[in-house]
Amino acid sequence: MRSAGRRSRRHVAPLLSQAAAAVLFAAAPSLAAADEFFPVRDENPLVRGFYLPLPSDSRLNEGRNLAATLSISNTLNVEDRPHESLLVDGESDTLTLSFEDTLYQNWRYRITVPVMHDSGGFLDSAIDHWHRWFGFNPGNRPFYPQNELVYSYSGGRRDINITQPQTGIGDIAGEIGWYPIDDAHRTVSLWSGFTAPTGSVSKLTGDGAWDAAVWAHGALRWPQWQLAAELGATQPFGDEIFGGAAHRLSVFARFAATRALGSQWSLRAQLDGQSGRVADSDIRFLGPSLQLTVGAVRRLGAKWRVEFGFAEDAGVNTAPDITFFLGIRRQSSAK
Repeated sequence: MRSAGRRSRRHVAPLLSQAAAAVLFAAAPSLAAADEFFPVRDENPLVRGFYLPLPSDSRLNEGRNLAATLSISNTLNVEDRPHESLLVDGESDTLTLSFEDTLYQNWRYRITVPVMHDSGGFLDSAIDHWHRWFGFNPGNRPFYPQNELVYSYSGGRRDINITQPQTGIGDIAGEIGWYPIDDAHRTVSLWSGFTAPTGSVSKLTGDGAWDAAVWAHGALRWPQWQLAAELGATQPFGDEIFGGAAHRLSVFARFAATRALGSQWSLRAQLDGQSGRVADSDIRFLGPSLQLTVGAVRRLGAKWRVEFGFAEDAGVNTAPDITFFLGIRRQSSAK
């Protein structure tokens, strides 16, 4: 296997990030409101089977919420270490379905079901054209065929080798949150959750064990701006993917800034990070991760909204190279 490297599709995402960020902070004032986070997370195909809760940005009195988000992640990561080697080349499509409602008084609950599909994908050709048009360095792309699927890891307690397209359900999550503070200007909520081992270890859609997590959510709102943050920890109670090397506590954090553009549109920048999942590994793709997400929200009346954007690994080689997402949510009552 070649030494550490990757495709240079990183040239695409930073340019988009800079352009979107400029619009985000130069936008004209507005009186619209928007939710605090995008319902996305790090979709690293090797560690996605471990519990990492989606952001929890609902208000206490919202009633029922239904959401569906499709994420398409494309990456090529190649790493060789003295006792480990990794090749992740492929495209992962994740459809995340969630239902949330008020439980009683100051409590809400949420159920999340992910469905995942891995393949060689279809974005490689477009990225090749992008590199050629703008003269970007193609990196390792010339050494690997287009639209191929290879998830390979060796040297740990257990090897991984996936080369055929596959589809499977992930671990189903059940979560409950308590809201000690929730008004027009601020929200504080405390959450706990678990995942049941409904995913497949062989397809990397589950870790073969029950997992648990706890986290805190806080948000501040003004007429044109919203700021939100989350901090939490997640603990798998087993690990059949890496032979126990990932049976460890992981800390995660998020921060998002949202700017309203009138009554229908909002722009958002979001930063997600988590500590390393796999112990005793020098592979960067299995260590701490940092992901930047930039996108927009379009409200469709009082109850519906569409969210779309992209995410890139702000920490190089720590998350998928590029992830595009499109989601739709229905709220029983608007914020």
